[in-house]
Amino acid sequence: MIYRFGDHALDTEGFRLSAGDDEIAVEPQVFALLQLLIENRDRVVSKDEIIEHVWDGRIVSDGTLNSRINSARRAIGDDGKAQAVIKTFPRRGFRFVTEVTEDNAPEAQAASSGSLTGKPSIAVLPFDNLSGDPEQEYFSDGIAEDIITSLSRLREITVLARNSSFSYKGQSPEIRQVSKELGARYVLEGSVRKAGKRVRIAAQLIDGETGNQLWAERYDSDLEDIFELQDDITGRVVATLEPELRKAEQERARLKRTSNLNAWDLFQRGMRHVHRRTKSDLLAANDFFEQATLLDHEFAQAHWGAALSRFYLITFGWADEPRETAVVALQNATLAVELDPEDSMAHVALGHAFLANHQAADAMGPLKTAIEIDPNNVMAHRMLGSSLAWSGHASDSLAHLEEALRLSPRDPFVGGTLARLTEAHIFLGDFILAAELGEKAVRHRQAPQIWTVVGLASALGHLGRSEEARRVCEQMREIEPGISCAWIDDKTLIHHQSYRDVYLDGLRKAGLPEN
Repeated sequence: MIYRFGDHALDTEGFRLSAGDDEIAVEPQVFALLQLLIENRDRVVSKDEIIEHVWDGRIVSDGTLNSRINSARRAIGDDGKAQAVIKTFPRRGFRFVTEVTEDNAPEAQAASSGSLTGKPSIAVLPFDNLSGDPEQEYFSDGIAEDIITSLSRLREITVLARNSSFSYKGQSPEIRQVSKELGARYVLEGSVRKAGKRVRIAAQLIDGETGNQLWAERYDSDLEDIFELQDDITGRVVATLEPELRKAEQERARLKRTSNLNAWDLFQRGMRHVHRRTKSDLLAANDFFEQATLLDHEFAQAHWGAALSRFYLITFGWADEPRETAVVALQNATLAVELDPEDSMAHVALGHAFLANHQAADAMGPLKTAIEIDPNNVMAHRMLGSSLAWSGHASDSLAHLEEALRLSPRDPFVGGTLARLTEAHIFLGDFILAAELGEKAVRHRQAPQIWTVVGLASALGHLGRSEEARRVCEQMREIEPGISCAWIDDKTLIHHQSYRDVYLDGLRKAGLPEN
């Protein structure tokens, strides 16, 4: 069902809110609240009914409820003073008071599939490795990742994030189910067989609604032609999804790659380790990126890969010389942007590097540029939201963090985004919601990282939930045996002093020692 009011539309099947041609990022609780009020717009909906529906009956404060009401109003262009759409009835509840039309025609549902903006949406699944050698996984993954990156450069196409589409790796999912779960109208899948200096790539584009194959192609070529094959596959996708795209726009999809296949190979090996994000993997990734830059010093991707691997080593507390490592990361990222200013990931890496050097104000510019180049860049939205929160703009951070969740609904590292939302709500004083998000962050983490757990401990400390806070502090010590408030104060990227104070105050209340 699609509910339309003013220039807004709420799609209950696609879980999307839009205004005209623009999608609006809202967190799940806000979406559920809007849907409840719209579906019961003929009456006043009580606070108890909202709590039962949105929070499953859990006890929440009036402040938390009002926070969601305010978020819902902001999302639809209303406010507490005007109350032109959501009206408050003191001591009774809330009512959706503007005119609503319903659109449940089959053709309307089909048009909305994947995106209410009208833009084609696509998920690129990991290509199957048919080489018979598990060590070649990085190569087939690299083919698919390059195609994702190329398609993401086109504003006319919504591309699902790599980490969500790659959550199906090793499976044989039913395409229509993938389409439904990811909200993607089209799905691209393929396979790679590499033998010696020859490669065979098969690819097919499928309509996610019907399951029908739109086109399929098989390519046999020398490895030296691998980049031409990737560009051809990307061009076929673009031509099918958006035939009216100008040639100039199609050219934007072309990556500025290295011409050195060995350097590209080393970069893909490095990215395979970055996606795992363990200490040994990040150290290995850094070695691969450095080897790639030695083979081709003008290979921008290898430079920003090195910057990212160094950033993660610093933030997870694994860098032996964090300050020196941060300086080198900034050099890597700065060079990457100089070499390829149209690569959104280069700007993302530069934003990360500025943060590693405790220059939060400088981080926001490149992160905003990354989003301008690629609005689908999950890392850019996540880190811009984080930067805003850490530097004193917690309210402004929520939209970007929630957009990161929307763009990558099955991301195995969604715990990181939830952890940043946890921090933002701690800064805003909404400790109940912060604890809820913190618990989700810990559950979603493949292997809990220290900053995922710290936020939950702070929120629980503020709420006085001593026993739970104690258990979380024990979990923190298992990850980082020497952890203390002083350790966190030294390593946190929270630059705004009052935010840092409230964060540390919660940890003290949770029982974390000062030193």
